[in-house]
Amino acid sequence: MIVTIAVKGRMKEFKMYIDDTYLRRYVSNLCVQIKNRQYPTIQELFRHNEIPNHLYAVRESAAYLFDEAYRFQRFRHLQAKFLGIITRLSMYIEIRDTLAIGHTIRLSRYAAAIGNALCWRREKVEELEIGAHLHDIGKVCIAESVLNKKESLTPQEMKQVKRHTKIGAGMLVSIDFLKPIIPYILYHHERYDGQGYPFGLAGKDIPVEGRIMSVIDTFDAMINPRPYREALSKDMTVDELIKQKGHQLDPDVVTVFIELLQKGIVTAS
Repeated sequence: MIVTIAVKGRMKEFKMYIDDTYLRRYVSNLCVQIKNRQYPTIQELFRHNEIPNHLYAVRESAAYLFDEAYRFQRFRHLQAKFLGIITRLSMYIEIRDTLAIGHTIRLSRYAAAIGNALCWRREKVEELEIGAHLHDIGKVCIAESVLNKKESLTPQEMKQVKRHTKIGAGMLVSIDFLKPIIPYILYHHERYDGQGYPFGLAGKDIPVEGRIMSVIDTFDAMINPRPYREALSKDMTVDELIKQKGHQLDPDVVTVFIELLQKGIVTAS
């Protein structure tokens, strides 16, 4: 696969050797590992096992408590820096799409609310937030003229747009600590009825990460203006989400999300 990316205003080509069959099998296996907790979470990959030298000579319980506090404080410090980098990276991606500013920040908020409503463990919710920030990273391969085009896209331009899920996933395959994020990137444009891309998966065959991202991405796209239309009202957007139950969107995820909207836990701004 040859990927064209804008670098300092110029389009440059990069070779990425990932075919569809390999990518689908790779991520399917990765999803099984994540589900069975056989693959370390992002947070676990950041944990640090070193103990300061002076603690080896101290065996009182107070020292061990201090050690645990030190580990936790260091972990949270690293995590905060990591999330800051991810947030900035997603903002740089959004700069190329004039109407997408704030999109990933809103999605991360929606995603966290859904994860908490589903009683996901804390590290999984944090992973979900990061997935929301990076779900469109593959859009670096799409020309700005296409991203901001007001008219209907040509078949060739649509083909370019549809490549971004596989390219985004391919960009993270060799980055160990970001591998758990790949399902959010690869599957967020699959449709519940099997009419989506890149693989045309349907129903529960679509990993839950992709089904959640599809709902919140669709909601945010409707509630905010796009180059080709005005923003829809909250009521119109909710009605459309309901219409798409079992068609474009997972009905269970839609139900959870609408409940969060009605309770005011999630807001449309």
